[in-house]
Amino acid sequence: MNLTISSYQAYLNNMEFFYSFTNKEESELNQPINYGKWSIKETIGHIYYWDLFLLKKMIPVMKDNGVLPEFPDHDEYNNKAMNAIKSFSSTNDLLEEFVITRKKLISNMERLNQEVRFTIGNNKRNYTPQSFLHMFVEHDVHHMEQIRHFTD
Repeated sequence: MNLTISSYQAYLNNMEFFYSFTNKEESELNQPINYGKWSIKETIGHIYYWDLFLLKKMIPVMKDNGVLPEFPDHDEYNNKAMNAIKSFSSTNDLLEEFVITRKKLISNMERLNQEVRFTIGNNKRNYTPQSFLHMFVEHDVHHMEQIRHFTD
């Protein structure tokens, strides 16, 4: 992990990358980034929906010796995300909600005792709030690279 920048700052920086798409045409945002892949809007919706999961299901259990719930089946959860984002009339509406959710998630995580150690499900690996969030920073980066490849 890059120790010069916190996972919280990286997550905020990633949010800015996604938010930069508010200036794009809706038709461009709804175009798949590659054959069989999501569009930029769907990718943002996917990330937003995972942020919601972290906010509602994971952060409340981040206590010393806490056991976070297992991650849901990814394919099933991603399908739910794709259905959920259909309720947004535009990508900009989705982006506004994404920013609100991400800022709340970061704020809630920053308020945690940063020294707590917890596990996920039956996994014995210990996480701190920072190391946990780092997984999702990497997840963002994966999708950011896909989008950059499409938009360059």
